[in-house]
Amino acid sequence: MVDTRFSLSVHVMMTLAYNKEEQLVNSEYLSGVLKTNATFVRKIVSRLVDAELVESFRGKGGGIKIARSPSEISLSEIYAAAVEEKCLVSTHKRPVFKACPVSCSMDGILHDIVDGIEDSTKAYLSRLYLSDLLKKVQKKNIR
Repeated sequence: MVDTRFSLSVHVMMTLAYNKEEQLVNSEYLSGVLKTNATFVRKIVSRLVDAELVESFRGKGGGIKIARSPSEISLSEIYAAAVEEKCLVSTHKRPVFKACPVSCSMDGILHDIVDGIEDSTKAYLSRLYLSDLLKKVQKKNIR
C-alpha cells in the first residue's frame, strides 16, 4: 500500500499558505480539496498541529491556519510530522537461512541502503520550503 500522508500533508499546507489571508479553513473544506475523507484529513491536521506547523481554533467558525510564513517551513518538517516512524523503504522481516552467507548478510546490507535513502531524502526536503512550491502554483480564475 502506498502511503499518501506526506503528499496530502504538503497539499494541506499549500492550501493554507495559498489562502493565508482568508478565513480559517475547516476539515470539510480540505476534504473537498483533497478529495478524501474528512476524518482522514483531521488525522493529518492533528499531526501538523502537534508539529506546530498549523494553528487550530475550536468552536463555531473555528478551523485551522498556517502557523508560520511559508518561507520558514521546510518540507522536511512536514515530512517528519506526516510520517513519524515510517520509513520510505523497509527491509523484509523474513527469517535468516543460516546456511547461506547472503541470507545472513542481507539485513545489514539493506539497513545501510535504507538509511542512505532516508538521509538523502531528508537532506533534499530540508532544502525545499513551502514558499518554493507556492511559486509553482498556477494562478487561475476559479468559477
